[in-house]
Amino acid sequence: MYPLLDLHCDTLYALHNKPQAGTLLANSLHVDIERMERAAHVTSCFAIFVDSEESPSPWEAACDLHSLFLSSLQANEGRLRQVSSSEEIVDNPLVGAMLSCEEGQILEGDLCRLSVLRSWGVRIASLTWNYENDLGYPHSMPTKGLKGLGLEAVSEMERLGIIVDVSHLSDEGFFSVMEHARKPFIASHSNCRSCTAVSRNLSDEMLRCLGKAGGVAGLNFCPSFLSADNKKSRLSDIVRHAKHMRNKGGRDILAIGTDFDGIGGKLAIEDISGMEMLWDALSHAGFTQTELEGMWRKNALRVLSA
Repeated sequence: MYPLLDLHCDTLYALHNKPQAGTLLANSLHVDIERMERAAHVTSCFAIFVDSEESPSPWEAACDLHSLFLSSLQANEGRLRQVSSSEEIVDNPLVGAMLSCEEGQILEGDLCRLSVLRSWGVRIASLTWNYENDLGYPHSMPTKGLKGLGLEAVSEMERLGIIVDVSHLSDEGFFSVMEHARKPFIASHSNCRSCTAVSRNLSDEMLRCLGKAGGVAGLNFCPSFLSADNKKSRLSDIVRHAKHMRNKGGRDILAIGTDFDGIGGKLAIEDISGMEMLWDALSHAGFTQTELEGMWRKNALRVLSA
C-alpha cells in the first residue's frame, strides 16, 4: 500500500476522555499503533483538540493532551516516531505521529504560546473550532471574518512554520486567510458543500481559491459531511466528494483528513487499517496512480515543505 499521511484524527482527545478505550498502542477506537502498522507506512496527525466551553483553561487542557502524547511515545519507543517535517515522514521506517492543534482558543489570547506549540513539534493549527474565540468565528457564523488577533496569528504561524488550517472557520474567515496568508494553507478535514450542503464543507469558490493558493483539503469521513445520512457513510459518497474536489480545486488539492475518533456512525472505512478500500474504489472510479499518490501524501508533503 502507498504511504499515507492522514491530516486529522482526534485520537488523543478520545483516549484522554475515555481511558477505558485502551492506549495508543491498542484500543477500541479508529486509530492505534497496531492498526497503523497493519496498514503500513502511515503517518497520522494527532490533534491536540480542546473544547473551550468544557475547559476552564484551554491551555492547561492542551498541555494535558501533550503530556499524554509524550507518555504514549515513550511507552511505544521503537514502534512509533514523532515527525515534524516532510523529510522525517519520508525517511521514517516506523509509523509516524505528527502533532496538530484544533481550536485557537488554547492560546488564550497569548500568541507567544505559538512558539511553545512549535517546540512541541506542532505543524498544523486551526484558528477556530465550533465557537467564536479570540481569533475569529466558526463555520456557523459565515459572514464574520478573522479578528485582529487572528490576522496576527496567521502571520506568526507562518513565521514559525505552523500551517494555517481553515477547517471549522467561517466563510468570511476563510477569505480573510486567503487575502492575508503568504504561504499555502489547508483545510485539514473538510469536504465539498456542493455535494453535501453543510457549513463545515467548502464551497466551490473556496476549493478554487485553496487550489490556487497551493493548499490541500483533507477528505473527511464524517457521514453527515458526505451525504444527508448522518448515521452511516458509503465509499461512493467519499468518491463523489473526491471527484468534485478535484474538478473544482485541481488534482493537487487532494488529501486525506479522516477525522477518525472525532466522528460517529457506521463508517464505510471502519479504521485506519482499511484505507486500501478507498484506494481501490477511487482507482475504479478513474483516479490515476499519480492522483492517488498525491492524495495519499505527496500533496500534503508539498505544503509541509513550503
